[in-house]
Amino acid sequence: MKGLMKKMKLKENVKNVLELVQSDLKAKTFRTDYPVSEELREVMVDEYIRDFMIYAIDEYYHDENLSLLKELVDDLQPSKEKRQGLLDNLFWWDLLYQSTRKPKLRCMDDYIAQKNHMLRNKPFITSWLRECNRAIPKFYYVGHTYNDRAFVAIDVLAEETMDVVIYDPTACPVKKGEFIAGTLLPLGGGLFFPIVDFYHFDYLAREAMASCIHHHYEKYLRTSTLHEAFIHVLSVMLQIEKIISKEQANASSVI
Repeated sequence: MKGLMKKMKLKENVKNVLELVQSDLKAKTFRTDYPVSEELREVMVDEYIRDFMIYAIDEYYHDENLSLLKELVDDLQPSKEKRQGLLDNLFWWDLLYQSTRKPKLRCMDDYIAQKNHMLRNKPFITSWLRECNRAIPKFYYVGHTYNDRAFVAIDVLAEETMDVVIYDPTACPVKKGEFIAGTLLPLGGGLFFPIVDFYHFDYLAREAMASCIHHHYEKYLRTSTLHEAFIHVLSVMLQIEKIISKEQANASSVI
C-alpha cells in the first residue's frame, strides 16, 4: 500500500511539473527578469537551444563560412589548445553579427519559421528565442563562484553583474578572477548561460587586460557596432595574452 501511495505521489509531482512547464510555455512574452521554473529552464536549454544549435550548424557551418572563420583564427593566433574554443565562439559571433546586417541571414527567424509546427502554440519560447538572437558576445570578469557550474559574471564593458549557470558538462570550470569571453543567453529570473564554452584567457594576463580593455572599447565604439568592436578588442586581448605567455615561458626557461 505504501509503495502504491509513493508511486501515486510521484506521478502527481510529475503531472504538476508538466502543468507548470506547459503554463509557462503559453505565456506571451519573455523578459530577462521574468521568473522561470527550473523545470522550464531545462526544457529551454535541452530541447530548444540544442535543437537550434544543430539547425544552425547544419545550415551555416559549411565549407565557405568555416574557411573564412579559420582564416580569422589564423590571424588571431591563439595557442593550439585554445584554437577550437575560439573557433566555436567566433562561429556564434559571426551568426549573430550577420543577423544584424543581412535580413536574409537571420538564422533564428528561419529556425522559428521552419519549426512553426512545434512553436505555434508556444509564444513564450518564440519570444525567448528572438531575445536570444539579440545576444552580443562580450568580455566578462569572473566574480564569486558558487561551484564549478554557477558563478557571478561581471560585464567588463557595462560593469554589471549577472548570475551564470553552465549546462555543458564538458565546459572548463571557471576560476575566480579570470577573464573570459563568450555569448550569454538569457534564461529568465536574471539568470544566463553561455551558448558554448567561454574562451578562457590565461589567468596571468588578467591584470594587463584589465588595464586597457576599456580604452580599446572606447576607441572602436566610436566607429563600430558592439559586434564589430568585440572582434577588434578580442584581437588586442589575444595579443596581450600571447605576450604574457611568452614572457612567462622565457622566465621559466631562465630559472
